[in-house]
Amino acid sequence: MMRAAFLGIDRYHDPLVGDLTGAARDATALWAVMSDSIEGLDAQLITNEDATVDAMRAAIEATLSAANEDDVVMFGFAGHGTPDHRLVLHDTEVDNLPGTTLGMDELARWFRDSKARAVILLLDCCFSGGASARVLNIGLIPRNAVAFPLVEVAGQGRILFAASSADQEAMEDPQSRHGLFTKAIIDTLLTADAPLGMLELVDKVTRLVSVNAQRYGYVQSPTMFGQTQGEVLIPPGRVGDRYRAAFPEYGNFQTNGEILELTKAGIPNEAADAWNERFPAGLNTLQIDAINDKGVLSGQSLMVVAPTSAGKTFIGELAAIKAIAAGKKAVFLLPYKALVNEKFEDFSALYGDRLGLRIARCSGDWQDQVSTVLRGKYDIAFFTYEKFLSLSVSSSHMLNQIGLVVLDEAQFITEPGRGMVVELLLTSIISARRRGVCPQLITLSAVIGHANSMDSWLGCGLLQTNYRPVPLIEGVMDRSGAFTRLGPNGPETVQLIAGHEIRQRRQKSSSQDMIVPLVRNLIEAGEKVIIFRNARGPASGCAEYLASELGLEAAQDVIDALPEGDPSAMSQSLRRALAGGVAFHNGDLTRDERVAVERGFREPNGLIKALVATSTVAAGVNTPASTVIIAETDFPGRTRTPYTVAQYKNMAGRAGRLGYEAEGRSVLLAETPMERNQLFRTYVQGTPEAITSSFDSAQPGTWTIRLLAQVREIPRDAVIDLIANTYGGFLAALHYPNWRDRMASSLEQLLNRMIDQGLIDQEGENLRLTMLGRACGESPLALESALRLVELVRRLTPADATLENLLVLVEVLQERDEDYTPQSGRNGEPRWQQEAIVRFGPIIGHGLAHRAESDSAFYARCKRALIVNDWIAGEPITDIEAHYSANAYSRVGHGDIRGYADGSRFILESALRIAAILLGRAEDEEATALLFTRLDHGLPAEALPLLAGPFTLTRGEALALYRAGHRSFDAISTLGEQALTAIVGRRGSKLLALLNP
Repeated sequence: MMRAAFLGIDRYHDPLVGDLTGAARDATALWAVMSDSIEGLDAQLITNEDATVDAMRAAIEATLSAANEDDVVMFGFAGHGTPDHRLVLHDTEVDNLPGTTLGMDELARWFRDSKARAVILLLDCCFSGGASARVLNIGLIPRNAVAFPLVEVAGQGRILFAASSADQEAMEDPQSRHGLFTKAIIDTLLTADAPLGMLELVDKVTRLVSVNAQRYGYVQSPTMFGQTQGEVLIPPGRVGDRYRAAFPEYGNFQTNGEILELTKAGIPNEAADAWNERFPAGLNTLQIDAINDKGVLSGQSLMVVAPTSAGKTFIGELAAIKAIAAGKKAVFLLPYKALVNEKFEDFSALYGDRLGLRIARCSGDWQDQVSTVLRGKYDIAFFTYEKFLSLSVSSSHMLNQIGLVVLDEAQFITEPGRGMVVELLLTSIISARRRGVCPQLITLSAVIGHANSMDSWLGCGLLQTNYRPVPLIEGVMDRSGAFTRLGPNGPETVQLIAGHEIRQRRQKSSSQDMIVPLVRNLIEAGEKVIIFRNARGPASGCAEYLASELGLEAAQDVIDALPEGDPSAMSQSLRRALAGGVAFHNGDLTRDERVAVERGFREPNGLIKALVATSTVAAGVNTPASTVIIAETDFPGRTRTPYTVAQYKNMAGRAGRLGYEAEGRSVLLAETPMERNQLFRTYVQGTPEAITSSFDSAQPGTWTIRLLAQVREIPRDAVIDLIANTYGGFLAALHYPNWRDRMASSLEQLLNRMIDQGLIDQEGENLRLTMLGRACGESPLALESALRLVELVRRLTPADATLENLLVLVEVLQERDEDYTPQSGRNGEPRWQQEAIVRFGPIIGHGLAHRAESDSAFYARCKRALIVNDWIAGEPITDIEAHYSANAYSRVGHGDIRGYADGSRFILESALRIAAILLGRAEDEEATALLFTRLDHGLPAEALPLLAGPFTLTRGEALALYRAGHRSFDAISTLGEQALTAIVGRRGSKLLALLNP
């Protein structure tokens, strides 16, 4: 049996004893969590005026005297301590400390005399003399004599766990208003899924306190004395009736799953009605838990980890509408432009048209509504990660307007490329809490392994589940048709298709031999199928051979919805596939083509029966299928990179259409029975990887300048606190106690270098970014890349530093070097060097060689610059593809062309800003906007007036009109229907109707 007493004092009778803000809350929270978690716990709670010296003595004596040899006794004290090891109670008198405090020697006698098997004292106070912390500074004895009496309290079967070491302060967390020590105990108990041994509890709490103290710029190291015979287990914590009653601000609205009753939580009737139509069955278990247990409608922040189709996205919608109803704004952060556009259109239809909410988007292209967002003229806004980080740093007031941030696909924090952006934007939100800006934060993640303390770093609850509304059967099939799946009693092998159906179709065996008969059988059974391929070429090729062999009805409605004009090779391939009832989805398709494919596949009775896709479909695009087939387990390249278990699980998770099937199925392909068994163990039975940070402590430069851009001025010795606030810093400090000292040494060298490079000014002990440093820090560029640009621009004359030349020269940056450029031959394609010199001139052409790692890298830069130049000149896509594709194996497709233009545009704005500072001139905003528009649309300047009409033309339509001599909408309106249709295709009559309503 466990017995306990918890005491906490914020208010003191003696005016010379300073009041605290969280000690009573600490005692109350520990009492509530322990009482809610341990059935039959006999626990006292004594706070403030009731916590007198006599009351504490009585509580200790009563609790210890009632304990027998099998009992564990726990005491918790939160409040002031004195430097001579005495606990300060409500009625303590400074003039009579010995007679009005409780000494450690007295506690030690009681503990020794007790029959209890174990006595645990949790002490959240300090004895260091720090006036801002939990200590009464009366200077009675030197600090170096502090620790000895604490040892007397402990002993065999007696444990003292103190908030800090002898010479440290015990700090309070300003957000939760708990002591760091008590909060760490509560968090550790509430996140435990099994009883905790005392040593395990001490280890977890010590690490958590130390790292959280570092985030506030302090050092605090909890200390344990004593030992026990046998294991003392503390049950996992839970929030129950006592906790909710004690902390009504955390009292969560409770629902039984009926959507219409959400109006009682402040959800507007119109929203509840709309949701009730979408989800007549009501909320699912995940959503109910988010509301009832995690308080998502009560303003609590939450990290949700759940499989695809589990319903986690709707949790963000619930919180968004609640925030808006309370007069706040909500933002959703997404990894891709395509997802931003998809969600913008979906929300505009539901929440905009029906509820009258103002929906905005900012994704880094021509449709952006940045000015609208910065003026606060929106209710819900969608951002790509990069755009949100950029705006939140350059226009920090934007965070002040936001009441809710929903970060979708949060597992991207682990990716080497995108992870830094995700982590920095989350760090920005966390850091804003210090200035009182504290939006509710909800992160939504697909399947991951261990949360790895990310919820602790974010300061939010964790809701993690593997439950799927539509169960998923996972398995691996080899060339015999044998399918090993995970059954209710473990692995089992069945025959998925007959072995004789799998025959070699080419000179060499390939996945096509299995994919064709498997897809045929599934479609004949009435299923819709997604086949995942690891690259764009295999995806389109697979769709074409399926269309050829399956003989399905043409998806004519989707073909009719495709844009006309300026077709790419993939556009033509897509039409051939659709003619056979199959589609593909990859980066070589235009946005309009991808949208047409997605809508056609989502249609329950649509004619697209099979969709071949690259992995982007697994990252949030709404395309569920009955069965998913995964053809490869690695990404192509010079060094083939295997799929992680999490990547596999997210692809497999696309199987199972809610409302259409009782279960989904994923089929991973293998060549042999041996490989089938190996892949089954690795992927089907594998556990997804724990979430991690992409922070590299060996290369902190980019992180440092990005973090410095989030503050105006900072003491030099506090820069380490910025790093400690990141997830990477949090984890490093959690696992490596000496990390802070090592990082501080590296930072000193880095800061000196940044001062020498003119990025930082130092005045006294304070640092601030220079104008150049801020431009670099607010850019998406890596520090080394920004310095490379600075070096290059300083070599240019003002006459050479034109907009067009700078667009070419951004190709020297490492972000562009990392963009894959198809080339034939081991050493690249030298002919692009000569073409670049001819087209751009020798100064700019040779400038592309600046710090190139190899000839091949130099030629790739030339090739990308030429392609982008052709794009904005309005060259047809097929001509660009044909000119720059060396052969079928190093083919440049529409996705490459569009990607190079988007990549250049993304960093060009920052490059122009840096160049303007170095050259001492103002940016030409009108000319810059014109160039950005050309990059967005792939049009020459003379064709841009065609974009100023009442509707948007496709690139192909605009180019066709431009080449026909029509440069404005006024000119178009004079054309007849037949003439316009002859120029732009079948949309001609519709366009004419829009022009002349």
